[in-house]
Amino acid sequence: MRYFFMKQDISLPCAISYRDFDITGGSHVFTKEDAERLNNSVVLYLLGNGKEAKWDFLQRPVTMFSQRFQDIIDAYEPDIIFKEVVLIHKESAQQFRYVQTLMEQIDAVGSQTEYYPNGSVKRLVLDGTKIKRHNLFFVNGAQRKDPVASLALVESILRRKPIGIRFEEVEIE
Repeated sequence: MRYFFMKQDISLPCAISYRDFDITGGSHVFTKEDAERLNNSVVLYLLGNGKEAKWDFLQRPVTMFSQRFQDIIDAYEPDIIFKEVVLIHKESAQQFRYVQTLMEQIDAVGSQTEYYPNGSVKRLVLDGTKIKRHNLFFVNGAQRKDPVASLALVESILRRKPIGIRFEEVEIE
């Protein structure tokens, strides 16, 4: 099986910007274990003129997909927990619905992973036997906050022509 890191493409022109968050800044990774302490719905306000590109995948301030991908993700990873995120552009009276995805964090770092002397990951290799049947997850202990998706899920997403998602293949042992 092949797996890919999913990354938000921050190089796109006309990107949305938040009133209260820097989209190019850091992100926070919430997992399924955080579900009980998070609200079921959150509202974020946008800056700009209302004509910005609405990406289908956002990692800042949290990992979320546009609502049109919720059913696809749920079909491949039925145990994922979704929390609603509404992006509001007050000046243009527009709302955009997203879902924050709370996925599993799996200890899938393989024995062939290479490290720098300071302990940070030089080359990440995943252990396919530890992944089992997961199609969307975070790697525990890999120092990387990008979700990992299976080839099948990536292909389903790509068939829908997403905006703002980049994929980078991960090595498997």
